[in-house]
Amino acid sequence: MVYQHYWVGLDAGHLETAVCLIDAEGVILFEAICETKSGPIRDILRRFGVEAAQCLTIEAGNGIQMVRELRAYGFPVQVVDVRKSSKFLAIRRQKTDVHDARGLAELGRLARSMGSQVFVKPMEHQNIRTLINVRRTMLKNRARTDALIQSIFRLYGGNVKLLNGRGALAAEVNDQVRKMRQHGLEIGVNLQPLVEISEALREQISILDRQMRDIASNNPTCRNFQTIPGVGAVIALSFYSAIGDPHRFERSRDVGAYLGLTPTLYQSGATSRRGRISRHGNKLTRMHLITAATVLLCRIEIESRLRTWGLELAQRVGFLKARVAVARKLAVIMLGMWKSGSPFRPDGTPSLFLQQEEAGLDPVLISGTQISL
Repeated sequence: MVYQHYWVGLDAGHLETAVCLIDAEGVILFEAICETKSGPIRDILRRFGVEAAQCLTIEAGNGIQMVRELRAYGFPVQVVDVRKSSKFLAIRRQKTDVHDARGLAELGRLARSMGSQVFVKPMEHQNIRTLINVRRTMLKNRARTDALIQSIFRLYGGNVKLLNGRGALAAEVNDQVRKMRQHGLEIGVNLQPLVEISEALREQISILDRQMRDIASNNPTCRNFQTIPGVGAVIALSFYSAIGDPHRFERSRDVGAYLGLTPTLYQSGATSRRGRISRHGNKLTRMHLITAATVLLCRIEIESRLRTWGLELAQRVGFLKARVAVARKLAVIMLGMWKSGSPFRPDGTPSLFLQQEEAGLDPVLISGTQISL
């Protein structure tokens, strides 16, 4: 039996997914709304033939596990960047799930080569990413709780030290309360719940840190990353989980644009203007790399060619710009180390990217690189 080729758009919601099938001329073959699971979608598409499916297009966000399962069934699924697909879908005046599904099908049929695809991480990298995000949320909540405790004491003229040892914060708070009572001051709120929350967050963060150190030490790639001064277990795992597959970058220097560490470029006619860094890609990994660059420039005493270059650049353009440039080079070096398996060489030229910049070649913003979830 010969099936005609078709393209599929999937507008995935939390509970329901709009499905639209079109042919090579854009004529609708089938439309439906089903549960956001791979099984019902697979059953719909099998009626039209697995081999005849040219592309299943879905936006990044909901349904990533469904994407993995549909790919396992043999369907060619592409995940597109929401920022790019939204411009294509905005052509239609009315925004509905059904219209979005049809628009995504058209996007897969007409504009598959526009560089809007998103890389779907393997489960190992996704699990690491989840750990990093949980740790980040706990750190934010601990900082908010600590700030609230400090602000309460400051209202009464006191000051509490934020100690990290087990039970140390509770002991410090009780000691400060006792001293204030000796001066006739009584805090009119029970601080015990806040202290217990802060202590619990400290303990859980410590557990996560130990878990992440174990994962990094057992992973050859992350262990290799930690030979770079300023790169610890969290930063190594952050970069490892954000990239997923190093070989999807033809050139190591492309990773700078992928993580939003290269300047934007605007060209129109005789106008050519560079702006600030694009800040595309994973925000947390970009922040981690900038943190590593800051530590390398300010706290690490081990000399390296990268640190020397960064300090010289800081004298010319300022520290804030220099640390972003060093972060970009760190990303390039780490990707090159991942591909080659070689450790960091403090006195050697870390990458071809450094050679090109030292020769006076200006790194350009690389477009069309896949974005990662």
